[in-house]
Amino acid sequence: MSADKIVFNDSINIGQNGAEHDDEFLFKCFVDHPAYSEVTDVNSPTTFLLGSTGAGKTAILRMINKQEENVSDLAVHDMAMNHIANSDTILFLTSLGVDLSLFFQALWKHVFCIEYIKLATHARDKDQFQYKVARLIDTLTRGRARDKLESFVENHAEQFWNTIDENVIELTDSLQKEFDANFGGELKKFVAKAGYVHSLGSQQKIQLQQRARKFLNQATLTEIPSVISALSDYTRGRQDKYFITVDGLDEHWVDEDIKFQLLQALFESLKNLKKLRNFQVVVSLRNDLYVRMVQETPSGRRQIEKYDDLIIRLRWSEPQLKELAEKRIGEMCRRQYSSENVGFSDVFKQNPTTKSNPWDYIYERTLRRPRDIINFINLAMQAADNKSAISKNNFLKGEANYSNLRHETLIHEWSGTFPGIAILLEQLRGLPAYRSASELAHSKFIDNLYDAFGQDSDLHSDEIWLRLVSYVNESIHLEPIELCQMVLYRLHLIGAVGLKLREDRPWDWIFETNRPVAERQIDGTTKFRVHPMLYAALSIRK
Repeated sequence: MSADKIVFNDSINIGQNGAEHDDEFLFKCFVDHPAYSEVTDVNSPTTFLLGSTGAGKTAILRMINKQEENVSDLAVHDMAMNHIANSDTILFLTSLGVDLSLFFQALWKHVFCIEYIKLATHARDKDQFQYKVARLIDTLTRGRARDKLESFVENHAEQFWNTIDENVIELTDSLQKEFDANFGGELKKFVAKAGYVHSLGSQQKIQLQQRARKFLNQATLTEIPSVISALSDYTRGRQDKYFITVDGLDEHWVDEDIKFQLLQALFESLKNLKKLRNFQVVVSLRNDLYVRMVQETPSGRRQIEKYDDLIIRLRWSEPQLKELAEKRIGEMCRRQYSSENVGFSDVFKQNPTTKSNPWDYIYERTLRRPRDIINFINLAMQAADNKSAISKNNFLKGEANYSNLRHETLIHEWSGTFPGIAILLEQLRGLPAYRSASELAHSKFIDNLYDAFGQDSDLHSDEIWLRLVSYVNESIHLEPIELCQMVLYRLHLIGAVGLKLREDRPWDWIFETNRPVAERQIDGTTKFRVHPMLYAALSIRK
């Protein structure tokens, strides 16, 4: 099919970077992915869509909102979670070192129980709600759980008409009021005097901690388990399905001091809410946030393997990505030029090299994600501004722009977890694509990283900098290969390099395995290969 009618320009595209702004293409060009079926199956334990930026998480959530009935969208930035972070009670308990995970779990469960009952009753006004919720309760056998649910609905009647942020504020203020009644004197001293907790004697602090833990257990665990049990009985054998989608966890929705405690509590609460057989919460979660959550979880509670059943790691096959490209190019041409069928090979006719055709070249330079395919194709087409064909030079110019974009995006996405990630990527600049760890861990490796990290105080929270400082101060012994292990672990985790850990093993790429390697698996004989997406941005020698 001829594509001669097409004239490219610097704004032409087959979709936007984010699915939230991609209505023009998303719904008509959606590629069916097994993850969609899995997260919409209420009998599946899977509730978290885990993937890097651009892996299609938000696209799946938006399709759930479009295609399924009885769906509510929970926007975490509307939840007023910073009201919790700024609460005097929470600040006091945090300074005491009291574990707040039970309170945070109870908070999530409370929010989801309210939202579930709202979805299940689907009432247009308070009178209809009272009628429908009474019918819901009447289906339950009389007992403690039913009584608790009835009491829960009565005590929180207004919350079914509040916004989520109003409910979070009300719950936090209620905790504050109860806490003040039990710890008013200590709380006033804490607010009035900076460093009050540090001034306490060890025995006094231990007694306060014990009292605070007892208070939290009584304040947060008495009601919700029975409510969930009652709702679980109600959902048994029901055919109707209810969904809540949760997105935006990678945005600034709460202070960093409690963000990862809240994330871990979200995992725990949703594991418990699987007892509701016709209810599914689907959460979009970025890889780097999950890694950071694991890092921030105290080792005594770090049982991350138990979350595996709750997670589906988004992976895309080459045929799926090719289908996505074909659908979007076809839709673009139908919208802008003609109703005739135009596909990828009609737009990309010239080979970029003597060894690669356009599709293989693009695919090799992705992390196997929809956004990478969309970005590369957009930039290649835009480089052919005012032309009717994409030349080899246009294609390679598009690649250079794409490579720079991928480099910048990696830094933006991972600098919260690894503040010095930009410096680590710079260690690859101008080097061959294929090297061994021992070549990277040369005699000046430690000095080079110390100088680079030392120039920017914003990077001084990075674990690598802390290790370097300890080494310089002669507090620890540090070999270049030990530092190299830390560097290659991070570069592999973000997708910048692949690793060959042993000669008899295949190359290990994070986008294929979805599993990080352990630092101890890396030694001087380990080979690493820079991902082709970074060749242009880092002037890698092929």
